[in-house]
Amino acid sequence: MSQDQVFVPWTRKEMGAPEFSPDGEDILGSTVSQKIKRELWEALGDSPIGASIQCVIYLVRESSPSSLSLGINIQSQLFSLPIKPAKSSGQTSEFFSGSPPSSPAASNGPSPSSSACISFLTFGKLNFLFGPAVHTNVKQTELRPCRVNHWLVLITFLQHTDPLIPHYRADIFNFQRGALSTLDRSLLGDLGPVMGWIAAHATNGISETHVLHHVTSKIPHYHAWEAADSLRKKLEGAGIYRQGAPGGWREVYRVMRECKFVEDTGSVVFYKNAYGVAAARPVFPVGMKDGNDSGVEFNE
Repeated sequence: MSQDQVFVPWTRKEMGAPEFSPDGEDILGSTVSQKIKRELWEALGDSPIGASIQCVIYLVRESSPSSLSLGINIQSQLFSLPIKPAKSSGQTSEFFSGSPPSSPAASNGPSPSSSACISFLTFGKLNFLFGPAVHTNVKQTELRPCRVNHWLVLITFLQHTDPLIPHYRADIFNFQRGALSTLDRSLLGDLGPVMGWIAAHATNGISETHVLHHVTSKIPHYHAWEAADSLRKKLEGAGIYRQGAPGGWREVYRVMRECKFVEDTGSVVFYKNAYGVAAARPVFPVGMKDGNDSGVEFNE
């Protein structure tokens, strides 16, 4: 939670959800009363249309060059996404030298909403003046990169976001736990084995061998398949399963609905949905209260 740079979940408090109520729900998300479910759903919202809009906003915003994504910020504020924006690395912005992209100093400029309005007005003025030239430039600088980038955004989002992935806080975080906090997925495998095979080989297996990449990034892609199979057998022999559902647009939609927030407390936390129910929970050995050597319990 505090060590990750990207794909960091929002907490209950940050999402503005009702405070945890021990009388009506379990902190691990195994049992939640109907009253609490209604309160959480009213606060967070969850609908097929809303989740679909979330998917479009996230994929377009993260896939697009900054000039287009600036306009998307106005809509993304209305539909909360399950993960926080990437943390600033401290590097200077390519647009404003001397100012980190997310620094407090940068926030002294126009708000995202006003900046988006300015960008829309500017684009409309250019479109009126130059017409076809603007359309050609947008196609080359915005739409073409978006088509490629959206695949990278979709793949990495699904690799690191799922209700079955544990998230660790700093008191028990280590390299091994962080490395295994991801999933392998068959890219486009939900469209059938043929499409899964094409997508896997077209992308050199970056979605199918991602757990291996976390454990050691020095193995070249032409040996990654064999190494990933060996690592998978080793982990499954120890009861650790890191194979997720096939990756695709339908899976992004499912994840958007299942991953709303994590609890504000706890060394090991899993995503909960809009009803406060978690698909997986940490299981601690008798006498242990922290995350050391904890197991995982899944919903049937």
